[in-house]
Amino acid sequence: MTGTINQMALLAAKDERVREDLIRSQELTILRTASVACHKYIDESDDEWSIALCAFSKAIDLYEEGKGEFLPFAQMIVKRSLIDYYRLQKNAMNEVPIAPYVLEGGGEPEEDTLGAYPAIVKVSQETDDHSLTEEIEAANELLKTYGFRFYDLTECSPKQEKTRQECAVAIRYMLSDEDLRRVMKKSRKLPIKALAEFSGVSRKTLDRYRKYLIMAVLILEGDFPQLAEYLKFVKTAPMQEKTREKAQNPKPKTRFFVAFNAAIRG
Repeated sequence: MTGTINQMALLAAKDERVREDLIRSQELTILRTASVACHKYIDESDDEWSIALCAFSKAIDLYEEGKGEFLPFAQMIVKRSLIDYYRLQKNAMNEVPIAPYVLEGGGEPEEDTLGAYPAIVKVSQETDDHSLTEEIEAANELLKTYGFRFYDLTECSPKQEKTRQECAVAIRYMLSDEDLRRVMKKSRKLPIKALAEFSGVSRKTLDRYRKYLIMAVLILEGDFPQLAEYLKFVKTAPMQEKTREKAQNPKPKTRFFVAFNAAIRG
């Protein structure tokens, strides 16, 4: 069984469907590991669950046969990610959270072999340009109204190129659809069901990266020119033919969504 999981983890790093199957089969293990690391019961409604889920996915990307059994390795990544999360909760006074890969996706520094890199760049008070710092602080305040903070994104930015493309499709669709953005702002949540139906991006992907997607939509439609530079890939990322077809020919809106949107307008 252990050997099978190890082999599945290696395959999952190259196959998104296998990745989803592996994560789904290990959800109880992820929840148990998160609860132990946090010294409290964690369920799927907690922010710690999203962090643990993303950390487990990152463990798949980092795992190699020479690193021993996959599950103990993944549990270590999950625990360290949660420790970093709690540490970052306490450090906000002197640090500003920003690292290019957090916004751009597509991987992390090579030296981050254990997934413990906190993605924090300290901004000196002596710097002549405070505009980026101000944008981060403003974005952080905006994201707090959605139940998370800017540096929570360090664990949930897309790593694989295919996933970055899928996120780009979802972001583009949100930016092109005022109704969906209105629903998001009213509920303070990503409209996952509707967005999956209209954009063709899987609900699993939208749920896993929902914080990242909310952040990207808010930054790209708001007054955050410097942060938006990190998200240029959204407009330029190539799309696979099937994904492009779905994005260009989205499903029509359901009666339920039209009625729901009319209700929140009123």
